[in-house]
Amino acid sequence: MKTVMIAFDDFNAEKARRAFADGGVAITTVLKFAADDDMGFKRGYETFRDLADAIVIADGAAFDLKQMVADFTETVLIENENARKTLENNGFKEFSGALMPLDATFIPNAYGEYQGFVYEEREFTLIVLPSAEKEFASACEKYVIPYLSAKVGFEKRMIFKCFGDKYGTEETLNSVKDRFDFDYSVRDDNGDLTVSVFFKDNNDAEYRVAVREIFTAIKDVCYADCDVSLSETLFTLLKLGGKKISVAESFTGGKVAAELIKNSGVSEYLIESVVAYSDKSKEMRLGVPAEEIKTFGAVSAKVAYRMAAGLIRSGSPDIAVATTGIAGPNGDGTDAPVGRCFIAVGTKGGIHTYKFDFTGNREEITEKGVNAALFYAVKTIKNL
Repeated sequence: MKTVMIAFDDFNAEKARRAFADGGVAITTVLKFAADDDMGFKRGYETFRDLADAIVIADGAAFDLKQMVADFTETVLIENENARKTLENNGFKEFSGALMPLDATFIPNAYGEYQGFVYEEREFTLIVLPSAEKEFASACEKYVIPYLSAKVGFEKRMIFKCFGDKYGTEETLNSVKDRFDFDYSVRDDNGDLTVSVFFKDNNDAEYRVAVREIFTAIKDVCYADCDVSLSETLFTLLKLGGKKISVAESFTGGKVAAELIKNSGVSEYLIESVVAYSDKSKEMRLGVPAEEIKTFGAVSAKVAYRMAAGLIRSGSPDIAVATTGIAGPNGDGTDAPVGRCFIAVGTKGGIHTYKFDFTGNREEITEKGVNAALFYAVKTIKNL
């Protein structure tokens, strides 16, 4: 199903796109225009009217978009009776927001004057909604996404949470998709992937086989088979195993511990969080030899290893996590590129280090480092 979204100015199209994907509806194209660009909107609509199965419009236009849509559909605007009642019940005294094309289906908006609608024309679906974030999101969650998802015909949905490269995960899923009837979306939050898999076939046996095949294909990067965060997963594993954790952070600046602290009750399992940002702190607090920092650099597998080892030696946690890296925008004076990171995770039985070359701005690189640290902590504790 080819679905196009049209929006204006500062509308958060990416956030909307993610919400649709989570509901099994892929937004294949997003068009954005200046609020007063009526001709651009007209050209965009006319271009995709015959190419798309559905067009979803977030009306933040400075011109009368509803009237233009009525002209496109060769119909007239009328005051929808149910839309007017909704406005009256919500205390509004002005009812122009209840106007919509004749034969359109009303989409309620409890938070504002602008009432949305669905207009069907043979196999084509046109949906017009208010652009205010809360109003748009509410309408999509309650009405639009379920409506479009039903048109696609999905019977079952499964969520997998993974960490890693979005495109690599999509390639893996495509290799399974060749053998089973399903569709999927992958939402990427700085390496933390939400994989939503949608099945059209209601055959339970076929569904179970497909789920098993999907999990087998992605098991190395999958950390949960439900919609939970990395920090929630790690906290649950610590709690179930009665294990304690310590964290030493350089470039992530305490954000790994901050994610853990979001979980109520974590004080029983988090021994300490050390932000060893400077070389001197790494030496004095964690026992990293100065000569190793000089020889290998602060951003190195050796230093990450020593940071984790220092936690285990001084605090006796069941699991230790350490991060060191270059978040940018500037380098550290060595040949290491911005985005180079090392994560060390281990126990008294052994410490493993992982090397990454992340891309993005400073915040994105930091968040990817945080997610990597949490993910490999989850993998490690599962093996304890």
